[in-house]
Amino acid sequence: MSFAEEAEQELMRLMVQNRHSAFSRLEKSNQGESIVIKFLARYNEPTSPKHLAESLNLSSARIAVVLGSLERKGQIERKMDPDDRRRINVTLTDCGKKAAKLQKKEMRDKIVQIFKLMGEKDTNQFIELTAKFVDYSQQISQKEEGDQ
Repeated sequence: MSFAEEAEQELMRLMVQNRHSAFSRLEKSNQGESIVIKFLARYNEPTSPKHLAESLNLSSARIAVVLGSLERKGQIERKMDPDDRRRINVTLTDCGKKAAKLQKKEMRDKIVQIFKLMGEKDTNQFIELTAKFVDYSQQISQKEEGDQ
């Protein structure tokens, strides 16, 4: 595995590990179908719209709109929970899984390409600085939570 591919994996690990803090505000610009598909693919089990909204820091109204659009495209399926008929479960269809896989590959390819352009030294420095950024962001978030 090349240094650029290793760096891409480390960056993805950092972003996923810290989704609820450091990068959540940055990801607010992407409040659409893509982020829901990525979450469902990673979560890999049926989940409720409420859980999606909470996990992705989106409003229930926004989730409803996104799920409706994804359902019309055949990328998700909403079914009644067999154990609790009041609960709806959301899952990816085969079409949705293909879309998630394609999005992941496209993102990975772009990141690897960028790291190759940056070179090994700058890439390693970027990863180190990103880790510091995440740490500082967490410290600020914890301080803000403590002040409330």
